[in-house]
Amino acid sequence: MEFDLTQEFPVGLGRLWDALGRAEYIEQKYRSLGTASLRISKLSSDVDTIEVVLDRMALVALDKLPPWARLLAGTRQPVRHHTRWRRVSRDRVDAELDIRALGRGVVAKGVGSLHELSPTRSRLSLHFEVAATSPTVLPGMAALFARQVRHALAADHAFTVDYLRAVPPHPGEA
Repeated sequence: MEFDLTQEFPVGLGRLWDALGRAEYIEQKYRSLGTASLRISKLSSDVDTIEVVLDRMALVALDKLPPWARLLAGTRQPVRHHTRWRRVSRDRVDAELDIRALGRGVVAKGVGSLHELSPTRSRLSLHFEVAATSPTVLPGMAALFARQVRHALAADHAFTVDYLRAVPPHPGEA
């Protein structure tokens, strides 16, 4: 199962880079998305790279699932995120996302880039491949997980845009 995602942000890369590397932003984002527990096991951020590894209990968007899958899904799902951002030029960042539904045998891997279109606009483009990691996974589970990931990424984007509009830049930030 594959899908593409494009999201726009109302800020340049400098402002977005600063937010992506802040523990405060990460914690606020996942709490606003209904995370019951959040454990950030790695957060490293400098001028060239940002890497985040975290585990969380994510709400399952039951309304996005077919009726038969709701019975199997439960209301919360343990998820591990591993995100790497690498600044390759003044106006481009390469991105890798690895999102795993722990105990479900499915993974979504996204690769793409974030481009500054202007000092007040950036665009993220990602290509995701979603696959089963175990032969015991029910047919169709990768497609269901892809649907959940797409829903979560849309909510993540909405939070990020609101956050960027509400939180003032740090001193010295573009």
